[in-house]
Amino acid sequence: MKKMRRVRCQGVVIKENRILVLRQYNSRTKEEYWLLPGGGKEVDETLEEGVIRELKEETNLDINVLDLMEDDFEPGVDGYKTYKTFICEPLNIKDIRAGKENSGVTFILELVWVDINNEKDWNQYLLKDQFYPSMKTIQKTLIDKKFLKIHESS
Repeated sequence: MKKMRRVRCQGVVIKENRILVLRQYNSRTKEEYWLLPGGGKEVDETLEEGVIRELKEETNLDINVLDLMEDDFEPGVDGYKTYKTFICEPLNIKDIRAGKENSGVTFILELVWVDINNEKDWNQYLLKDQFYPSMKTIQKTLIDKKFLKIHESS
């Protein structure tokens, strides 16, 4: 039986209406997928410290945590019991680079800035059932919380 990890702290890093997503490969399942940067909270850290550490490890970014975006208590397929998603701003965008996963099973292949307003620019993976609902939730929440400006139609 797969052991449930407790809390995944992840960040919606936003810069000029773009959010940062990462492409990851799982060598055990031979699957490639997109997700928000983040990972498991350590026992001795706060939720904010967890997302700051995870984003530094996975993207080399220093961030400011601006707000709690989502507090989800549904267990996921990845073994986490809860997810804490924070809205964050990058402090050192020029230093961005994919970090090394320490699990030996998953590997970060690339980091991509995605225009959250323009679905036409979302790649085929972001439009898949696995991540598309999350992208729409992120878009709606960022608009509702006034972190995102809606593109005006011409």
